[in-house]
Amino acid sequence: MTTVGRHKRNVRRIARIVEIAVRHGLGYFVQTLELGNLLPTPMRQEQFKRLPSEVAARNIRQMLEELGPTFIKIGQLLSIRPDLVPPDLVFELERLQDTVAPLTVDVIKQQIEGELSRPLDAVFARFDDEPLGSASIGQVHRAQLKDGPEVVVKVQRPAAESTVDADLDLLRALAYRVRDRVKWIDVIDVLDEFSDSLHRELDYRVEAHHIDRFRHNFRDDPLIKIPLVYWPLTTRRILVMEYVEGSKLSDLATPESLGIDTYALAEHGAEAFMRQVLEFGFFHGDLHPANILVTPDGRIGYLDFGIVGTVSEENKRIITHMLIAILRQDSDAVVREAANLGVTIPPDRLPAMRAELREILFRYYGRSLEQIRIEILGREFLAMLYRNHVRIPKDFALLAKALVTLEGVAKHLYPEFNIVEVARPYATKLVREKYPAAEGIQQVLDEIKRDFVYLAEMPKHLHDVLGMVRAGQLTVKSRDMERDRLEQRIDIAASRVSFSIVLAAVIVAMAVIVSIVRIRWMETAGFVSVLALAMVWVAVMVMRRRR
Repeated sequence: MTTVGRHKRNVRRIARIVEIAVRHGLGYFVQTLELGNLLPTPMRQEQFKRLPSEVAARNIRQMLEELGPTFIKIGQLLSIRPDLVPPDLVFELERLQDTVAPLTVDVIKQQIEGELSRPLDAVFARFDDEPLGSASIGQVHRAQLKDGPEVVVKVQRPAAESTVDADLDLLRALAYRVRDRVKWIDVIDVLDEFSDSLHRELDYRVEAHHIDRFRHNFRDDPLIKIPLVYWPLTTRRILVMEYVEGSKLSDLATPESLGIDTYALAEHGAEAFMRQVLEFGFFHGDLHPANILVTPDGRIGYLDFGIVGTVSEENKRIITHMLIAILRQDSDAVVREAANLGVTIPPDRLPAMRAELREILFRYYGRSLEQIRIEILGREFLAMLYRNHVRIPKDFALLAKALVTLEGVAKHLYPEFNIVEVARPYATKLVREKYPAAEGIQQVLDEIKRDFVYLAEMPKHLHDVLGMVRAGQLTVKSRDMERDRLEQRIDIAASRVSFSIVLAAVIVAMAVIVSIVRIRWMETAGFVSVLALAMVWVAVMVMRRRR
């Protein structure tokens, strides 16, 4: 199709989307985005009212379901980006129903044979005609391999990729129309990010690698069940993996009826997620009840590994400290660690955000662990992020949403479960094990090293300044002040610099000696010596300033 033809087609499709939006009561947003000119002429002069947020969120979900597969997938991706949409919409989009009428088994068999280049009965002893599930991109069937194992076969719909590409082309045209009306995010960048995610989801080998990594990480955990991937039968459009017997949490009205210790299972599930984030740096990003199984022998099984997040070693340390700061209700530390993670807070919003965060944490100050609901606290936190236009790196937005969802999943197993009781000791234990006191010394040494680098560069900077003086390019502005006062300040500054150099030298010397000798009393003595030296210096400075 020519560029002109594609443009005309997209305009027609955008006009249809606008009509569907109005039919779902979303005319206010159509007019706000200046898309009203695409409405039928009789509707263009109509003034639409803004709906309450909860009603608007429900209507947006229903509109996306009507628009079809790609829009449902975009909605699901938005549900894990709480920095882009308000909390009511985030949690409403979790309810998107990605179910479509199944393809006939003949079409599915033809797709499998084309991918594997061999007849179906050469691979499977049995292939169930009735699918276990049918979604917009793929369809899932249960089968049995020739050599005996029960498996699940995930098969991509033949037209899935072309449909996604056409819809993304449409959404890109829509994004260019509205980008100037959406000031605080770049809708083109967001669409590019979602496009990458959708294309990764279209390649089943990516999900297969995720499954393998989870299986490796939990190889020593008897209570977590991860299916085995059959790689010789897995391609870009076919995924064959071990069948795991069990009941989805979403299908269990009363999990305790399974006859297992549901509290212990909920506790282990929460700890398993903490391990994913803080130990492995690789976590499941879509842990809602429909993606979690409880096996007959009381194990937790994960499903749908398409959406995952990663955390670097440095960011694991930062997240651990942030988690402890939240548990200690230290709002300044939370903001500081968030900035270290790459969270972008608009400067003009920073004071308001600090105050809002302090208010949220203060509201929970003094409450017992049983009274703290992470789900409610999380909703308030996500609302704060959205109101203040705080942008979060994708993986951390995914993590923030996952933490909020996790408590709801655990409470589905055991209604009185409190995730804070699990999180606090686990995070504290991890800090002690992975980031011991030695790290504090290393941080001090790093600071000293940076200071010495700065001192080493001072002659170069001084040379540059003198060069500006010679060239007549240096302008100095000054004002009169008492000479004695100036000399006093210079004297104090010189004293501070001298003391800092001496103290730095003492710290470096003690660190080197302790690392070589490794005698505990010497570590203590060294710390006391440095502390005493600092206290003597403070006393001298106070006495000198009183003269």
